Amino acid sequence: MTVPAAAASTASRLRLRNALAISLIACLCLVAQAPAPAAFASGGLTISGSTFQLDGQPFVPQGFNSIAALYSPWCTSPTTQAAANNFGTAELNAAKTNWNANTLRFQVSQPVLAGANGAAYAAQVQADADMALSDGFVVDISMQDESLACGPGEPLPSLETENAWTTLTTNTTLGSDPDVMFELFNEPQNSPVTTASTNPQQKTWVDWQSGGRQIDPTTTQTWSAYTPVGFQDLVNLMRTTLNVSNVLVADGANKAATLAGVPTLTDPGPSYQIAYAVHPYVYTDGQSSWNTRFGQLAGTNAVMATEWNFTASQCGKTAETMAAQFLSYMKYTVHVGVLGQALDVFNGELMADTSLDPTQCGTASPGGGHDFLNDYLEPDTQAPSVPARLTATAVSGSEISLNWSPSTDNVEVAGYQLFSVAGGIDTFITDITSGTSYMVTGLNDATTYTYAVDAYDPAGNVSQTSASASATTPDTEPPSVPGNLALALGTGTINLSWSASTDNVGVAGYTIFRDGEVLGTTTQLTYSDTTVVEGSTYTYAVAAYDADGNSSAQSGSQSMTFPDTTPPSKPLSLKLSPGVKSITLKWLASTDNVGVAGYYVYRYQTLIAQVGGTTLTYTARGLRSGIRYSFHLVAFDGAGNLSAPTASVSARAK
Repeated sequence: MTVPAAAASTASRLRLRNALAISLIACLCLVAQAPAPAAFASGGLTISGSTFQLDGQPFVPQGFNSIAALYSPWCTSPTTQAAANNFGTAELNAAKTNWNANTLRFQVSQPVLAGANGAAYAAQVQADADMALSDGFVVDISMQDESLACGPGEPLPSLETENAWTTLTTNTTLGSDPDVMFELFNEPQNSPVTTASTNPQQKTWVDWQSGGRQIDPTTTQTWSAYTPVGFQDLVNLMRTTLNVSNVLVADGANKAATLAGVPTLTDPGPSYQIAYAVHPYVYTDGQSSWNTRFGQLAGTNAVMATEWNFTASQCGKTAETMAAQFLSYMKYTVHVGVLGQALDVFNGELMADTSLDPTQCGTASPGGGHDFLNDYLEPDTQAPSVPARLTATAVSGSEISLNWSPSTDNVEVAGYQLFSVAGGIDTFITDITSGTSYMVTGLNDATTYTYAVDAYDPAGNVSQTSASASATTPDTEPPSVPGNLALALGTGTINLSWSASTDNVGVAGYTIFRDGEVLGTTTQLTYSDTTVVEGSTYTYAVAAYDADGNSSAQSGSQSMTFPDTTPPSKPLSLKLSPGVKSITLKWLASTDNVGVAGYYVYRYQTLIAQVGGTTLTYTARGLRSGIRYSFHLVAFDGAGNLSAPTASVSARAK
């Protein structure tokens, strides 16, 4: 491997960093302010389901740890000083170029951040992170409370952990950097027991999640009894108090050896941005155990291994012989990112020193370097094949069903990305991680939509976009209801008029209803009913319809009676029958288009009586005997139409 030239000498770089940290101790305290509210952007590192994404594309974190940031004027050790001496552009470029690393995990000191020099130390962390970020790395900040961090190594987070995160996020811009994730507490030492315990030395998942119960040390531990803070408390602090939007990482139990039984944390932010971390140093128990310890959770949540290695002392043992199988499982079976331990620990462990050529348990790079580089970090650059035979089928006015043939890949197809296509621009809709079909919902009816898909693999390689497919949703939207229905009499007609309806694809016509039955249709805003019958009352309504057969509701109804102008026929065969001082009239019934309402009886020219339409006789009484009287009749109907009068008929009363 080629060694890039260092940007500055080790000594000058270390002096510069220490001077920067000390000089900023006062000024940073003055400029620290509450960060802006959290807002998860689509850019940077995010989590979608069980997948990390970087700038909206699938992303698998892979790279190294660095302990360089643990060295400061307030926490020194020969190991961390050696790491700090070597940290810089040359080392970062080697990790990126020769080892294909994309993520760097900085271990930072919880006691120093929570102490009197926390603000100045936060500036040092910012400077180290900025160097990695500017070189294109995603950064993981891991809160450490062990020997190299100058802490007592408490088994669970404490109030000091909260204070450390507060100092770091309020004195740096890391809490608003979308390429930075925060690993809340390194290697909690709780037991993966799910039920609460009264034993003050038994640390369970309940303590891990909620804290609040005093934990006592054993005789071999140096930390004092304290009340731990739960991981959920840390999440709430980061989101609601410190308002950071970063991806948060929670380590598993038994120094992060297992996630089996981990309580799923709640994210009070606008979307779920919490990942879970393991340190699978012990992996010789085989795949069945891996599936239990972290593989099962990896199917539903984002999981990464933030530390892994086997040392030179394990060469020739099971750890060496199973390394390739384990790394293959992590990369291709559960798609879990792995960060090697470490970038810069020159003590016989995995390292990215470019002067060393890693061989299988060779002295050039002891431990897992050869396996990590060749079995995991070796890049997969082959994209999946293009999805074929994409079809789009409208199944309703708001849904289109998409189906396509599966892609193939040299490793595995991790999923598909669906795009809508309009005006030559592809707009991302969603990830499809299961199956080769998708139902698009919430569409507008009578609209044509065009779609395309591509495939991606766990390494983030993306295929070319498929040929597009289009479908038009059916028109299911009815026209608006016609308004302002009005009726008017015409010559032998009742004329209707109304206001126009509107429709998403245009009104094709109107249906006329009379007394609830369809009378006819028209494309106009008027209609004449020529089938009216005199004296009848009709009730009308109108509905609009479009070319796809959608019909509006009926308008408000209006009623009108067509007037009766036809008189009854003249009564026939009027006959008189004289009686004692009386004369009885009899006649044949008149006819009428709507019915005879009655008859008017006249004596000479004087109306003397009115009888009903079914009565065909009348007796005039109180007459004088021997006097001749003359009578005639007129029929009438309900509309007041009068028939012609009958001829006058006379007779003498007896």
